[in-house]
Amino acid sequence: MKKLIVPAILVKDKDEFVRRIQKVKPYVTRVQLDIMDGKFVPNRTLQPPEMDFSILDDLEIEYHLMVENPLEYVKQIGKTGQMHAYQFHIESFKSAAEIENAISVVKKMDSKVFLALSPDTPVSAVFPYLQKIDGVLIMTVYPGFSGQAYLTKMGEKIKQLRKMSSELQIEVDGGITKETIKHAASHGANLFGAANALFGAQDVGQAVEEMLEIANSA
Repeated sequence: MKKLIVPAILVKDKDEFVRRIQKVKPYVTRVQLDIMDGKFVPNRTLQPPEMDFSILDDLEIEYHLMVENPLEYVKQIGKTGQMHAYQFHIESFKSAAEIENAISVVKKMDSKVFLALSPDTPVSAVFPYLQKIDGVLIMTVYPGFSGQAYLTKMGEKIKQLRKMSSELQIEVDGGITKETIKHAASHGANLFGAANALFGAQDVGQAVEEMLEIANSA
C-alpha cells in the first residue's frame, strides 16, 4: 500500500495558514487541516470560513474534525467544493446511529470517511464500521496540541487494524518524526500526519523525502 507524508496544518490565523501551505505544497500531494472548536478539545484553530481554499488547488485535503458537532462543519466545508476525506472522532458522537448518519452524509457527497480514535478509545470501537469507511486515523498523542511525544503503545491498535484489512487506509497523527515513523510503519500504518518534523526542518523537501524513505523501508 502506498505510503504518504501528510503535513498537519494546525494554526490559529490566516497568514500562518498560507505560509504553512506554501511551505509544503511543492513536496506533497495531500495535507491535513486540523480543525478544533475549543470544546471537543481545549484548543481552537482557524475555522473553515476563515481559510483561503484557493491556495489548496491540486492538493488532496483531509479535514480532521476535532469538534463537538462535526456535521455542521461538513456543511461549511461542503460549500467550498474542495473535498477529499473527512476524519470524524468517534468520541464526538453520542450513538451508533449518529456515526452511521455521518458516514452516509459524507458518502453521498462523494468524499471519503475516516473514523479517528483518541488514545484512550479502544480500537474495537471502529470494528462495526470498517466495511463502510475508507480509513482509520489513530491518534498517537492526545488531540488538541502539536508537539507532544509519540505514544508507542498505539502500535497495537495499528497492528490489529492491519490484520483485519490489507486495504484499509491507516493514518497516524501525533509525534511523527524520523525517529518514530518507522515504528508506525512497521505496525501497518501507511499515512503519516506530521507537523513539527516538517515545519521545524530547515529543508522541508528533504524532511519529507527522508521520512518517506524510512517508512518505505520499515
